[in-house]
Amino acid sequence: MGPYLVWLLLAVLAGVVGYVLGRSAARTAELDAETVDRVRREITGLRALMATLKDTAWDHRELDPNLSTIIIDEIRAYERRELEQ
Repeated sequence: MGPYLVWLLLAVLAGVVGYVLGRSAARTAELDAETVDRVRREITGLRALMATLKDTAWDHRELDPNLSTIIIDEIRAYERRELEQ
């Protein structure tokens, strides 16, 4: 019975190690998903900010038409580059 017990213990140990490694990989994937969600929310917020800045520059262009034009042109150029990618 000695050799069978060793094989049984090795099988149980392999199962435990596999379980631990699987849980570790799942936790890493979960963290990665959280990071991706956070980055997506940040990008969405930044795009909204860019739209607000563009609208503000347009709405207040009488204060400094040259600066408003530069700001709007830069934002539009950035948006075009984003669409091309």
